Order: sequence, then C-alpha cells, then structure tokens
Amino acid sequence: MFTKTSVFDIAKKQRQAAQNILEELRLIEKWQHFGRPIIVGAMAYDLMIDVDIDIEIYCPDLKIEHGFKVLSECAQNMKVKQIEYVNALESDDKALYWQIKYQESEGITWKIDMWSAPEDYNLPRSEDFILPMQEALTEETREAILRLKLLRNDDPSFQCLSIDLYRAVLEDNVRKIEELKQWIKVNDIGKLTNWKPSKGKITKFEQPT
Repeated sequence: MFTKTSVFDIAKKQRQAAQNILEELRLIEKWQHFGRPIIVGAMAYDLMIDVDIDIEIYCPDLKIEHGFKVLSECAQNMKVKQIEYVNALESDDKALYWQIKYQESEGITWKIDMWSAPEDYNLPRSEDFILPMQEALTEETREAILRLKLLRNDDPSFQCLSIDLYRAVLEDNVRKIEELKQWIKVNDIGKLTNWKPSKGKITKFEQPT
C-alpha cells in the first residue's frame, strides 16, 4: 500500500521529470512565437502520476503551419520518437491537436498532448479549471487523488478520466477505488464539461515563462 509520503514523492518526481522535458524541448518557448501556451491538467494541479503533459495554446492567428514548425523543430531531438497531428476544427473540439511522444533514457515514453485554438475559443477551456482546482485541493484530497490514480493504473481494465476522478473526490467524497468504480456507474462521465470544484485551500502552481 502506498504511504502518504510515497504518493507525494512520486508526484514530485513526475512533475520534475515533466519540467525537464519541457525545458529540453524548449516547447513553451517555441509555442510562444505563435500564441499563449498554458500548461494544464495534472502538472498544473501538482497531481502528476502518469507520464502525460497537457498544454493548451491560444493563438491570435491560428495556423496549421505554425504547429508543424514547432513539432518539426522538436523532432530534431532524438528522444522524440513520434509526432501526430489531427485537424479537429470541424469536430466538437473545434481546435488543432498535436502530440509528441518522448522517450526517456530508461525507456519510459512520455506523451505530450497539445491543443491549439483561437484566442476567442468559447468551449470549455482547461485553463479556466486551473485556479478552481488549486483553490479546492487540500493535502487530504490531493493525497486521495494521487492514491486513486495509482490504483487506477494498476488495473488496465478500469477506465476513468482524471477529470471524472477529480469530480468524484472533490464533489462526492470518494476515497476508495471500489467507491470510484461504483461512482462512474451512476454518473455522466467522459465528456467535455464546465464543472469546477468549490473552493478549499489554495495551492499555487507557477506557469513557466
């Protein structure tokens, strides 16, 4: 069983590894030429367990070629093993999707998911979720989320998006994996949502410059 110290140590290690990758690729700097990149998701909330980094980029002049320029420069790094592009402008997402797969020296492959969108994007934005999450999380709820993420990953057959896991813990007081499995059976999950948690204790994550 994971101890309180161990789950926080894992999250700290994962966040530092993610920061090192972003700095090595100079990814935020590259996107800043074309828009306003924002680190979102688990890294922004200090809830990192998975080898995933999420970034949104809001662009005054959204162009496909800008994303290809960023990814082509990143592809020069030998640790970048795969890149992907999806034009989702005419889908429900109404944005451009970019992905980098980066292989660490020990063989762990990180996935960097990026969405570039117009600055006036009017669908749910992950950037609008950062401050409410930072204000809602306490040491106890952070520990509960990290522990549930680890247990979720131990069971490949169990699927639960992190946003739904956050809702379960912060809104409905879920603390055990059995409770989470029951919760997803009776709740609307797996969709874009405007849900935000209510305010708790502030914990701050600084965006890199």
